[in-house]
Amino acid sequence: MRLFITFLITLFTGLTGFAQLYDDFYGAGHNKGIIISSSGNDEASPENDAENTVSGILDKLTLKESARFLAQASLGIVYEDVLAVQEKTPEEWIDDQIKIPYITMSERYVDIANDVDELQEDKRFFGNITDFTFYEMTFKQNDLLRQRMAFAWSQIFVVNVMQNSFNRTRSKAVYYDLLYEGAFGNFRDMLFNVTMSMAMGTYLSHFTNRKFNPRTGALPDENYAREIMQLFTIGVNELNIDGTPKLDGVGKPIPTYDIDDVAELAKVFTGLSCSKKLSGANNDNFNISFPFRNWAAPMKMFDEFHSEGEKKFIGKTIPAGQTGMQDINQALDFLFNHPNVGPFIAIRLIQHLVKSNPSKPYVARVARVFNNNGKGVRGDLEAVTKAVLLDPEARECAYINTPTNGKLVQPLERFISLFKAFKVSTPSGKFYLDDGREYSGAFLQGFNDSPSVFNFFQFDYAEEMSVGPKNLVSPEFQILNTVTSITYINTIEHALKVRPFNNYTGAAKFIKPNNRDKPILDFSEEIALYNSSGIDELLDRLDILLCRGQLTPELREIIKTTITENETNISRYSDVDAVHDCIYYIMISPDYMIQL
Repeated sequence: MRLFITFLITLFTGLTGFAQLYDDFYGAGHNKGIIISSSGNDEASPENDAENTVSGILDKLTLKESARFLAQASLGIVYEDVLAVQEKTPEEWIDDQIKIPYITMSERYVDIANDVDELQEDKRFFGNITDFTFYEMTFKQNDLLRQRMAFAWSQIFVVNVMQNSFNRTRSKAVYYDLLYEGAFGNFRDMLFNVTMSMAMGTYLSHFTNRKFNPRTGALPDENYAREIMQLFTIGVNELNIDGTPKLDGVGKPIPTYDIDDVAELAKVFTGLSCSKKLSGANNDNFNISFPFRNWAAPMKMFDEFHSEGEKKFIGKTIPAGQTGMQDINQALDFLFNHPNVGPFIAIRLIQHLVKSNPSKPYVARVARVFNNNGKGVRGDLEAVTKAVLLDPEARECAYINTPTNGKLVQPLERFISLFKAFKVSTPSGKFYLDDGREYSGAFLQGFNDSPSVFNFFQFDYAEEMSVGPKNLVSPEFQILNTVTSITYINTIEHALKVRPFNNYTGAAKFIKPNNRDKPILDFSEEIALYNSSGIDELLDRLDILLCRGQLTPELREIIKTTITENETNISRYSDVDAVHDCIYYIMISPDYMIQL
């Protein structure tokens, strides 16, 4: 009980979004392998920072460095992954990851949907199959970096699709593939594919969006026009290369667009509807009815429903006389080439992978790579990914003790890391995890199940007591509250000591949890280590596997003392209990939940 109270106090008073202080560094080995030539430090004018700052480390990593790198570059690992990273440099690991063959979500979706169709009597319900597919990919495929990037992009280009039929639910899988397969492509292509997808078209209502109707006075829907600027590309204020707002003559931020720009851009996104019928045949009916729509195919342009004439927005002009697709491509080019996009996207990706409050020079370095990958190409996402993960601020140890360092690990990421670390398995080999039932209500997060286009949490959210007054942000803390905190503690314990999650492979009217197909976590190596070498060796392993090498001496001592007391005072306290408790204590601690 004493330890539990200690953890609760720490949980509610310690998770303030700032770095914890350490007596030693584990970043990139006290500058081991780092060569930085004239690294700029001009906070006022980051555009003057040195261009020749090396974007990454040149040497191989220690065990702790490898664990920390993988925490940024994956959704979860096994211990062998940490050892494998040590055999190469981080850039070599990234290059190898990009080349790994993969199975797309839409491919897996079809197989799982067919299996579910056989299991359940009601053939109409497919609402949880994309969840199943996501976890099947996560637990079975070894393309760790691509999965990590797709998950991050899914919280930038947010959609939420009604899942009331096989075909419509499949559009969610097809949409995720645009981000998954495009993770190392070009941002311009991703922007186009997202714009033309049925999932986004129906979510932000530019599907069957019509030109102005002079008879009724109906204007084009402005939803997508607003969000593609506000959330997907340029943001609401003009930015410097380092992500800070540009100011006008009286010190106020300069808006990137106004209501007239939204209205003009809305005209561009008119005339789009289904390209295919459900049967697979080409569609020529703009007003095709719901049951006959092919939700997996991209939309196409019907020019007779597209707004003719000139359109002006963000200081650019789209001339009259073009086709609808010419208008769309020109508008996307204007947005893609806007100077805000580099820093806007740089901040979003850094926040998801590395830290909530990157320095201005860090943002500027990544933004410059977005602007030019070194070969004259703008929007190269492979280069941008490397710039984020290999930057000195992500790798170099000197930044770890910076008070603004760190980020809160998202709830889904915590559970995935647990299940992957201990090699979750099931008798059937299926991982039908319905996180809509398991996690969404409890932790306010589930796979591609955001309550709004602003994601589960907003990128600029700042906890009002400790973070906001320091002009910092703490995005993930928006879904951390007294309810989700306590629920997380209880659910982690249940996952360790009862079952990791319900596996929905049971045949019924609607598929149900199958107790004969219960997921199992493998603690055999940890139990053997504990029996042969004791608590210290076990904690060393768990520190690497779960805690990224950042387990503090204070927490380590608390855990050791508690395990020793349990062994003395609790009859039939087993080695399995000791391993479970060590993992539990780590995973509910700030040492684990704040990624540094």
